Amino acid sequence: MNPTQKPIHTPGALADLTPADILRCAARYLELRGWTQGNPYEFGEHDSFPPACTLGAIATAVYGHPVNIEDRYCGDGAAADLWDKTVRCLADFLWHDGRVPDFDSTSGSWCATTEIVADWNDDATQTLPDVLDILRTCADDHDWTHATEDDLETYADACVWAEKHPTRDGFLAWRAAQ
Repeated sequence: MNPTQKPIHTPGALADLTPADILRCAARYLELRGWTQGNPYEFGEHDSFPPACTLGAIATAVYGHPVNIEDRYCGDGAAADLWDKTVRCLADFLWHDGRVPDFDSTSGSWCATTEIVADWNDDATQTLPDVLDILRTCADDHDWTHATEDDLETYADACVWAEKHPTRDGFLAWRAAQ
């Protein structure tokens, strides 16, 4: 970054959210409201929060209400940035996990990342339990791979006091309890 440039500041509550937080919220939304394939949302007559596809659930988790996927840049730039990071994180995880064809998240455009997630969501063999499992596993993977040195050290100290061996699963449980 050039010294004359100021880093983008994410205001308010969005500043503390990570892609892992959004993925967990999206999974919970799908559990509570329902899951769809083929359309971002299935609006009924009185649905303020309708069943959604994975992308629709992520958008709703970020913005707090259903948002047209193509219009997500309207308004809050910090929310759009968080949406992009979350979708890119999921697309990259799906690629590394071998669930989608070859994809390079560093050069992939917005369209490529959304298409990857949409195609994965809309696959005829996909089920809601599989989608929920992937969203939560991706969130755990993000927490583990983006853990700060301070978090890992604090967790290791907690293990010493509890006379337990530190593990990845233990760290994720400890992180979730924070």
